[in-house]
Amino acid sequence: MSPTIIYFGITSLFADIAGEMLFPILPLFFVMEIGLSAAVLGVIEGLAEGSSNFFQVWFGWISDRMKRRKPFVILGYGTAAVGKLLLALAGSWPLILVARLFDRGGKGIRTSPRDALIAESISSDRQGVAFGLHRMLDSTGAVLGNIIAIVLVSLHMPLRNIVWLSLIPAFLAILFILPVKEPKNLPTDGATSLMPKKVTIPSWKDFTSDRKKFGSEFWRFVWVSIVFHMGKISYAFLLLRLANFNVPTEHIPFYYLVFNIVQVIFGIPVGKFSDTFGKAVLVFASFLLFSLSSAGFIIGGSGLFLLGLFVLQGISFSLMEVGFRTFLVELSPHGLKATGLGIYFTVTGFAVMFASWIAGMLWHYNMGQFSFIYSTSMTGIAALLFFFLFFQRIKGAILRLKLRM
Repeated sequence: MSPTIIYFGITSLFADIAGEMLFPILPLFFVMEIGLSAAVLGVIEGLAEGSSNFFQVWFGWISDRMKRRKPFVILGYGTAAVGKLLLALAGSWPLILVARLFDRGGKGIRTSPRDALIAESISSDRQGVAFGLHRMLDSTGAVLGNIIAIVLVSLHMPLRNIVWLSLIPAFLAILFILPVKEPKNLPTDGATSLMPKKVTIPSWKDFTSDRKKFGSEFWRFVWVSIVFHMGKISYAFLLLRLANFNVPTEHIPFYYLVFNIVQVIFGIPVGKFSDTFGKAVLVFASFLLFSLSSAGFIIGGSGLFLLGLFVLQGISFSLMEVGFRTFLVELSPHGLKATGLGIYFTVTGFAVMFASWIAGMLWHYNMGQFSFIYSTSMTGIAALLFFFLFFQRIKGAILRLKLRM
């Protein structure tokens, strides 16, 4: 396995420890420590996610144009770490807003160049394993961060002190990027004709020209993914739904922990499956599993049944993280891999924002049941659309699977 994959995996592990240390406590920190209202919190988080989505496509494209990846990855992780520092210092909503813009904006800056560099650091027939390993280490960080948060809260540590502690893994993450070596000549597949011979400041005209190089299959996948992500409501709603089914509050973090552990377990096997049988079948399976698990949250059931739904969600996310990225790399033109990833992450990111707004509005009726009816319907429609639009690719994967059996 390429050292680049290992370094990025360890970087993501530390970054996710930092992020997941904060995820369970941030709402309490904002409301109890800073005194924000729910309305102000909603505006801040919406703007923060919007900045992340906006940066995805632009920094991915600029990375392709300038034929550089590593500087943008360092900038992204560094910006996110500074965001956590500002969060620890914050005492009012303006600095909270700036901190969240830095934190989420950093994610937007780094993601597309990082994923493109992962794809360029290994042969195409092993990209699934590479992204699977990266996902496994990323999810391991999420598990560790979640456990650390549970322990520190149970020890009654002040919330601001937990935010300060999150700086340690956040800045450690940056150190593991430094040894990464990117290919000297991007793109690695020889398609240098798409790149300018000298580095210039790219313009909107350049972006429009490059955007036209993406084929019909890429855009079909983007449109189907928009439909899917319009129904892919935040997993915060999954945790809220547990309370509707009378799951004790102290047990809810355990369900979220199981969700992350499943992603750790399935990361590499899913990647190997992708390399052997193709990416399309992984994407279709992720759509289908997500829709089925959302349907389960409509009716609810025993604690064991609900735990099973979180396992399905974890498997679905593993399939998504590997399948989506490898499929996008496959469908994107030579030399524009980061741009393709950026376009996808941007439009689907905004779709998720709208999905959460719609789910929130529907939540007022029937204790969240309508939210999951909506989610099941949209993601089910996306699964059907993907099946018909990419039937030949799915059929090919099934035939390869039959030959192996």
